[in-house]
Formats: sequence, structure tokens, C-alpha cells
Amino acid sequence: MKSDHNADCPCGSGKIYKNCCGKRPDVSVKKYVNEAHEWMDKNILKGGYPNLYGYLILVEHDIPADEIWNQLRFWTEEYLNFGENRTQICHRIIDEAIEYQIELDRQEGYRPYFCSRGCSNCCYQPVACTDEEAQLIYRYCGENRINIDFEKIERQQKYIKFDSNNNFYGRTTWDDQPEDDQQCIFLNKDDQSCLIWSVRPFVCRVHLAEKTDEFCRSVNGKPNPLASGIHYPITSYILSSIFTIHSGSVGKMMGRLLMKQRDNAG
Repeated sequence: MKSDHNADCPCGSGKIYKNCCGKRPDVSVKKYVNEAHEWMDKNILKGGYPNLYGYLILVEHDIPADEIWNQLRFWTEEYLNFGENRTQICHRIIDEAIEYQIELDRQEGYRPYFCSRGCSNCCYQPVACTDEEAQLIYRYCGENRINIDFEKIERQQKYIKFDSNNNFYGRTTWDDQPEDDQQCIFLNKDDQSCLIWSVRPFVCRVHLAEKTDEFCRSVNGKPNPLASGIHYPITSYILSSIFTIHSGSVGKMMGRLLMKQRDNAG
């Protein structure tokens, strides 16, 4: 997961969000960028800060602050209105948005993205997902008789750093594990394909690279600075909105959320 609570504030002040618009002053004197910012603060953030992702924090951009807040509100409301199948619906929206962006890139003469099923260098790092995605994955595995290696998950937890609220905060000793334990539990050892491809998490869907996958493998859970990642604004808006809504679960990471599904199932 590439999110940062110390990201630059969308208001354009040059300050980090939690020291700017993310402060919790008396709401009567709080200044908002626009109506969308106010709506997000009062209905979703409640004085907190958004869980920004991808393009919004990893790429230098000049997107106006009001546009960022308008997009965050739009996708937040869309997601909330999609109902009980909202995760599957947004999976499809993400996939279609990426296909559309890739076609636009092709028409503009940009290099095609390198990723394909079975290209697995990005499958050696902790994976973030929402609680709803974990539920979907757990159910899919049961229906398709896919074994979830909970013993491996429990071993992996020792190499992930969590804060006092049991949320991943970006530090790991992931590479200190045996090679086999660094692999995602859903990576097929025979052909390096994903066993849960149709229900794979949002972060796996948007993790794209150009030119080569040589540097896609992370370093102790952090992106290799040599990796040529592709970050689209549209997918970053969607994931930022969803991860903000699910801020209470997405930091727990997929492994812990799957263990919770197992425990709840009895």
C-alpha cells in the first residue's frame, strides 16, 4: 500500500495534510477548499485526513485542490451508493478504467505496460486490502477449494511492523524471511499465476509497470526506487476514496484480515 498520512495537503499550501487542513480546529472557524472538502470532512473524515494513494502522493502534479476534493467526494458517494456489491463493482470500474487509459497511452505513442498474469515480481510484499475484499477472497477460496496457508500468514506477520492500533505503517523486515515465505500466499508455484485473479485486491489491480518488471520486487515491503511504476489519476482517486472509507481495516493488511475471517467463521 502506497499511502502516506504525511502527504502534501491538497489545498496547495505546501504543508503536510495533518498540519494543515487535517488539523482539528473548531469547525466554526475551519476553512474549506470548497463544498466537496467540507462534505468529506463532515461526513467521512470527521476532522481526520484522507488515505491518499498512488498518483496523488507519488507523482508531482499540478491538479487544483478543488478538483481533488471534487473527485474524492464523487467517488466516495458512488462507492457508498453501489450497495452490497460495491467491491465487485469497483473492481470492474478499476479494470475498465485501466484498459481505457492504456488505450489512450497507446494512441499517444507511449510504451505499453509490461504487466501480465504470471509476471510476479510484485508479489513479494505485504498486501493491503479492505475488510470487504478479505471477505470476498475468503468466500472465493472456499467456493473454489483454494487452500489459504494460515501458518504462512502467521509467520509473515512477524516481519511486518504495525503501530499501536495494529495498522501497517510502511516498515518491514520482509526480506529477512525465507524466500518461499516472501511470496504471496496466493501465488501459484507452478506457473507464477495468481490463484485469486478475479477477486484480487485493488492494489494488485493498479500495480502497473512499464519497460520491465526487473525492479518491481519491493525492498523490505517498500517500492524499489528504480521501478518504473504507472500511476493513473482516476484509479488513485477511486482507491483514495475507498481506502479512506475503510481506514479502519485497510491498514491491517490482507493476512490479518483473512485470519479474522477464519476466526469469525469458527
